[in-house]
Amino acid sequence: MEFYKYKVINNKNQIFKGKLIASSEKEVLEYLTSIGFAVVDVKKSTETFFTNLFKFLEKFSLKDKIFISRNISLILKSGANLTDSLRILVNSIKNRKIRDFFLLLMFNIEKGAPFYSTFELFKHSFSPVEVELIKIGETSGTLSKTFDKLAQDLEKEKNIRSEIISSLIYPMIILVAAFGVVILVTTVVLPKIAELVKEMRTELPMFSKIILNAGVWIGAHLKIVMSSLLFLILIILFFFLTKYGRALLLKISLKLPILKNLIINMNLRSFCFLMKSLIDSGINVSQALLLTSTVLNHPNLKIALENIYKGIQGGGNFSDLIQRERVFPEILAGLLSIGYETGNLSSVLGLMEEFYEDEVRYAIKNLLTLLEPILIIFVGIIVGLVAVSIIVPVYQQISTQLEQGTRGRGGF
Repeated sequence: MEFYKYKVINNKNQIFKGKLIASSEKEVLEYLTSIGFAVVDVKKSTETFFTNLFKFLEKFSLKDKIFISRNISLILKSGANLTDSLRILVNSIKNRKIRDFFLLLMFNIEKGAPFYSTFELFKHSFSPVEVELIKIGETSGTLSKTFDKLAQDLEKEKNIRSEIISSLIYPMIILVAAFGVVILVTTVVLPKIAELVKEMRTELPMFSKIILNAGVWIGAHLKIVMSSLLFLILIILFFFLTKYGRALLLKISLKLPILKNLIINMNLRSFCFLMKSLIDSGINVSQALLLTSTVLNHPNLKIALENIYKGIQGGGNFSDLIQRERVFPEILAGLLSIGYETGNLSSVLGLMEEFYEDEVRYAIKNLLTLLEPILIIFVGIIVGLVAVSIIVPVYQQISTQLEQGTRGRGGF
């Protein structure tokens, strides 16, 4: 099975481009024709360095996944023919990525493939937990409810992310303002002051010389400086979009006290959320632990879940095993043990998810409370350095002129 690029025209004379996974060009051509498209071109998609580099852009956003889940749930609830409904939906979708997904879903369903198999092909977008939930829903005949629940969970995740992003807006405004002050000072203020100081012919202290010369140089080479800075930012962004880069960023973040606590709380919230979803779907505790470990990004927590899974497979008790792992706070390990022993593990996980959700909010609020004055101080330092570099030569010039005036009067 390989990716094939296609270009087609639908019944509204709209041109669509996209990709489809199939075994041959002929299979793609026959399929696209059978669902009412006029095929313009079909060819094998070749992977290059640049297509791999920008592969992250093909990943579905939370909004895309909510759209997919909601629409599949509505189609299943309606009781209409699945492929006919998907065909109508495909013709109305403008987003290429989502259209390709539904086309592939139709293609696999018509071939008799299981529903979840299409989701398995999009590993960067759908986690093993989500695929497993869809698989269970298909097996148990509750696929519509599964997609309803999935959409609700994704909505909740989206709301949490939106809260975090909205909290970061004010610090970002301060950071942009600080950057704007630096640009204004180096391109307008410092060059003019440097000319004035030069005309005054005052001997400057080394500190003022460095500030003024740096400002003049940046102002004269602004395009080069801005281009280099932009290029450096893009390189850093691309690096941290790679698997190795993300692992390095996480490693650095775990060394910082405030971020360390935030990351562990976020992962504990995800752990409770995922475990609850899997257990509610009928998956046993050991299998839920294994699936959850594949999604979490905290290395110690992943190892702990794998150890508990292996311990249960070896005949150990969940309550004893979770309390041995130091990565779990004592209160969480204790409550989960009680929940497991009393048969209320899902309820306890739900309560602890809410608890860690609040902890994440408080941690972000505290982080921003600390970050805002730091950014303001940063702006103040920049302005202060420029002010001092200006005041010192002006003060020296005034002192010299006063001294010369005093000598002149004394000599008279």
